[in-house]
Amino acid sequence: MTNKWVEKSVELANSVGYLDKLNQVYEMQVNPERPIPEETIEEIKTAFESKDTKRLVKLLLDHAEVFPVKDSYIGFLRIREQAIEENPRTIERIGKRLYSLGFERMIQEATRPKETNRQLGSAFRKWLSDIGYRLTDEDEFLRTNDQTLILKGSDSFLASFAREKLGCHLKKGIDFVIKRRDKYIIGEAKFLTTPGGEQDRGFDDAESFINEKSGNAIRIAVLDGYIWLRTLGGLYERIEKSNDNIMSALLLKDFIENLR
Repeated sequence: MTNKWVEKSVELANSVGYLDKLNQVYEMQVNPERPIPEETIEEIKTAFESKDTKRLVKLLLDHAEVFPVKDSYIGFLRIREQAIEENPRTIERIGKRLYSLGFERMIQEATRPKETNRQLGSAFRKWLSDIGYRLTDEDEFLRTNDQTLILKGSDSFLASFAREKLGCHLKKGIDFVIKRRDKYIIGEAKFLTTPGGEQDRGFDDAESFINEKSGNAIRIAVLDGYIWLRTLGGLYERIEKSNDNIMSALLLKDFIENLR
């Protein structure tokens, strides 16, 4: 039998206005470009136009927060600067990719804003603190039994609390610890943006977390995004058949309020 919160989440996500409502939780900020000083851009332009590849790569490594092309060797070059001189064929290969972009596109890539999906965790935390429950420190959290409270702290601190105080076996940090009178709730929250690869592994991680039953806490996975879509196939079938407490963030408060 499917958990009712799964059923409600499927219905919600396949109805009108789901994404509009979800924006209350994961508000998408328009991030500013990552700046490069104007005089440095002129130096980069000179190196680009003269095909001085070593200098071009060095300037981009030194002054661009994000390298214009994705390449597995960039991290090594950032750490060991002399590797630019020591590996001419690698630098030539990277240079060809940079020149193929053209100067304007290369600068555009080097100054592109931070990806919003890297801010989703902090957006969820901010929303959670605004749903009507007080954030408290550990002492008050433990001694209070007549309210619903949210424990303050980083994901690693929350996991440590769950392990030491609630006896929960956890392999990594968690996103929230909530106390509803005498009941403890621990959970992970994820906004899965596109099917496949890392995103599907995000669901696997949440499923592994919720299937581990150790400890004195109710485990829930707060998931949003494509996973609730009926057209998805295999992953949707897995979640539809689940009897675990998996739900959209939009239903989290209802879940908490319905705890007996």
